[in-house]
Order: sequence, then structure tokens, then C-alpha cells
Amino acid sequence: MFGRKRSEPEPVRRDQVMKLISLGMKETDAADRDIDNPEFDTAKAAFDAALGKATQAEKAAAFDALKRHGY
Repeated sequence: MFGRKRSEPEPVRRDQVMKLISLGMKETDAADRDIDNPEFDTAKAAFDAALGKATQAEKAAAFDALKRHGY
């Protein structure tokens, strides 16, 4: 009643999380093939750009999913 004000949870957009997961898998797969390949640089740039647009909750959900699936 008179406790601390509860903050609103950060929004988690499912489509953003799925995009992060997909780009994370592409980056990891490209790194597994050859880290010096331009394909890796492209995948990393796309993943980093998507991370910049995501909320902390979306990042946490995506990294949790990638970790669960061995990426």
C-alpha cells in the first residue's frame, strides 16, 4: 500500500526477440565457418544493429533462448 512504487516491466516484442535469435544464430554460424570472411562482418553488424534497437528485456530473452539452444 505505502511501499515502493512498482516500475512498469519493459515491453517484450516477440517479433524483435525472434529477429535477435535469428541474427544471433547467423552470426554464430558465420563465425564457425570463418571469422575472417566478410559474411561474418555482415552478420555481426546486423546483429549489433538489432541489439541497439532492443530493450533489455528483449535482449535477455534472446540471449536466454540462444544459450538454451547451444548458441
